[in-house]
Amino acid sequence: MKMISSKKIICLAFILVSLSSCQNLFKKTPQPDFKIQDEVNTQPEIQPYETINSEQDAIALNQQSQQKLQEVEVQDRIFFGYDAFDLNDESKKALDNQIAWLKSDEKIKIIIEGHCDERGTREYNLALGERRANSAKKYLTDKGITQNRISLISYGKEKPAFFGASEEIFAKNRRAVTIVEKN
Repeated sequence: MKMISSKKIICLAFILVSLSSCQNLFKKTPQPDFKIQDEVNTQPEIQPYETINSEQDAIALNQQSQQKLQEVEVQDRIFFGYDAFDLNDESKKALDNQIAWLKSDEKIKIIIEGHCDERGTREYNLALGERRANSAKKYLTDKGITQNRISLISYGKEKPAFFGASEEIFAKNRRAVTIVEKN
């Protein structure tokens, strides 16, 4: 039996390590979990060259289109200024859409999460996140949504949506997020 020299073993190990690191170059880049929302399409979703065979199919297709037109687009987050918890006009507009959606089904319960950027102490940001969530809740309840449908939680700076230390990143992390509560 032939003995393999230590130089050959080292060369073989080097080749294997090189090949395994090259393999990472060809991996598909993971896609983000979110989808960028396109403008609302008001036309029925008909594939090209699709034929409608009956009047009932046409009526059903038109009803689906009408239902889509009546759906309310709900933004799930609002943003705040630095060290602030007051609502600006854009935030109120997003909350008004949430109100319309919540009024469409009285069974829906939500959780409002308060978030902050990474600046400040953990304790300070937990309190600020709570004030942000309460600010959104107060707006909703003032417009007729009952308090028992809304829960609050503050994450402070513990769950950033984006990582980095620029003002743009900080602004994206200063937010309140509305989540539908699971029954």
